[in-house]
Amino acid sequence: MFKRIIIIHVTFLLFGCSDYLEIEPDSEVNIETLSLENKKDIELALAGLYSHLSSDDLFGKNFILMDYGTDEGYASRNWTEDCPINLFTHNANTLEIENTWRTLYSLINHCNLFISKLDRLSLNETEYNHYLAEIKFLRGIAYYYLTLWWNEVPVRTETVKNQFDNHKKSSQLEMVYNQIVSDLEFSKNHLEDNINNLPTRATKSAAHAFLAKMYLKMAGYPLYSTSYKGENPYQLALNECNSIISSGKHSLNASYKSQFLNYIQNVVVFNESIFEISFNNLLDIGINTSGNLGTRNGLYFSHYEEIDFPISNVFVSPSPILKYLSEDDDLRVSWNIPNIYFYKAIESIENPIKYSGDLKGSYSIGKYRRWEPLYPDDIERSNLEFPHYRLLEDTSSPNINTTGINFPVIRYADILLMYAEASNEINGPNSTAINTLNEVRFRAGLPSIEVAKPETIISKESFFNELVNERLRELCFEGHRKHDLTRWDLLEGKLHFLEQSILTNPNYSSSSLSHQGYLRCVQNFNKSIHMSLPYPAQEVSINNKMNQKEGW
Repeated sequence: MFKRIIIIHVTFLLFGCSDYLEIEPDSEVNIETLSLENKKDIELALAGLYSHLSSDDLFGKNFILMDYGTDEGYASRNWTEDCPINLFTHNANTLEIENTWRTLYSLINHCNLFISKLDRLSLNETEYNHYLAEIKFLRGIAYYYLTLWWNEVPVRTETVKNQFDNHKKSSQLEMVYNQIVSDLEFSKNHLEDNINNLPTRATKSAAHAFLAKMYLKMAGYPLYSTSYKGENPYQLALNECNSIISSGKHSLNASYKSQFLNYIQNVVVFNESIFEISFNNLLDIGINTSGNLGTRNGLYFSHYEEIDFPISNVFVSPSPILKYLSEDDDLRVSWNIPNIYFYKAIESIENPIKYSGDLKGSYSIGKYRRWEPLYPDDIERSNLEFPHYRLLEDTSSPNINTTGINFPVIRYADILLMYAEASNEINGPNSTAINTLNEVRFRAGLPSIEVAKPETIISKESFFNELVNERLRELCFEGHRKHDLTRWDLLEGKLHFLEQSILTNPNYSSSSLSHQGYLRCVQNFNKSIHMSLPYPAQEVSINNKMNQKEGW
């Protein structure tokens, strides 16, 4: 609660503008009195903007849970609906829909106000363009996430001053995409990339990366564009990825595990992490924030004494598919789904670290683990010693509900796989596409794709199918899967694959309420309405120019 009060105080002290989704917006605020005349105030204002991203409505919680309900994973608590979106039981009144929409547009509105108030006279041209580029980056990615979840949305480039400004219809997809591209193009041309730039701040590489994602989205569902300003969107995505690759400023961490330990332990390393959300010390200005990585989607840990223990209450579980699609020597498997859990009740229990198994309630995600066995490769030995495990978080007093683990929004591995995908779409499984895929495989301890799976490189279709699986293996639990499957129009098919993987699993029981609960996302999915979210009921009720989507 204290964290949320600080963020709201900073944001609204700086901007003094009511959220446009309020039923009775405060039209008395005199925004003409606001000014940004020195770098200290500008930096503080930017912190207010970035704090939107770390809020519970976005990367702090909602984006962690909303992405499930795919072949990657599903809601694990069959007795409740912690996030209706990943169960496809949501409606226009669902709280996550309203809050996510509101917070993204709040960020946009504050960016628009910032742009109008940024004092050009107090800065030289380079400084002015840099700050403007950083603001436009934030506005661009806010629209990017809006269109990922809702497709057509209203485009607003001016501040909301009164209730009449609320009335704006949804823009066509082309207009939404144009706005995103325009903002990110300006950003990539005026932001810098040097080793001192933090991946928690907008950089040139981050702008290139989001542009690549935007072009791939443009080429897929629902627009299926074959030309943007006279060029193939796949070629445009390839160009953006190539700009990052050829810059020589980014590379894969030698160890997959080490890369995620960096996020867990708040070690900021620029090479692989292109953009991440800070939950430890936001922009180093003293605003302490916290998120839910490692708690709601962490490695299961239950202890009767909850204070100062790395508790993880599992809200979402990995599906059996991830292990099924992984090769035997893939080093990522033991990190992402280690197949262990910790349980200690009030009574003294020997051997609290136990092995789990897919389809069990204790089967959980290890990617953002708060703890690991004292001897990670020797569970029995770990249980013989005390305290059996070591704390991985950058704290001596873990919070029962939240963590300071940063959210990896875009990594260099994502760039390599996007490059391979775009290159394959243009020229089939050519050497450059194969080489970038292999770079990701080699880090995972795997041989080249030509040696391990020669059948996957014989056609564009077979190579694409391998990339679909590889993005799951490499980027699982990082918030990409549902959007990937949607733009490929594979979500429905992969949900049926999930169903079969559960029903045919040797551990499946038709009498298990938990197992039936895992299937809810499959049974509830309706392609005619669930390829995007409905508009929030509150927005439709106060926006006279917006109609609800068909079917909602």
